[in-house]
Amino acid sequence: MNTISIRYMSKIRRDIKIEIMKLLLDTGEDLSVREIARRLDLTAGHVFYHLKRLYEMGILTKEEIEDRVYYTPQPIFTENIDDILNNLLKLSDLIKNPDELKIANCVTMFLKCYNTLYDV
Repeated sequence: MNTISIRYMSKIRRDIKIEIMKLLLDTGEDLSVREIARRLDLTAGHVFYHLKRLYEMGILTKEEIEDRVYYTPQPIFTENIDDILNNLLKLSDLIKNPDELKIANCVTMFLKCYNTLYDV
């Protein structure tokens, strides 16, 4: 495969993490792994992998209720955009076991979501 084909394929590859974040932010609902998979037309295992990674990156929180696990975006993603700058300063308090990498992950994902949602 030549360089042009490789570049083209990487551009058309779906960014599943962004799609999951947009779905969670757009619906405002607690969605199970299976429901997210159904809505995005993916396997539950594939969605679970990305949810787990987003959680490990510090972008999502996780809550177990009975036999289901729900993932929710950190508060920085759901609050009024005017409050975001203030919350960026407080972000380390919002994340359990904060470290610079998790804070950077949240900020990067926020900017990606913001840019794709609002076409900035």
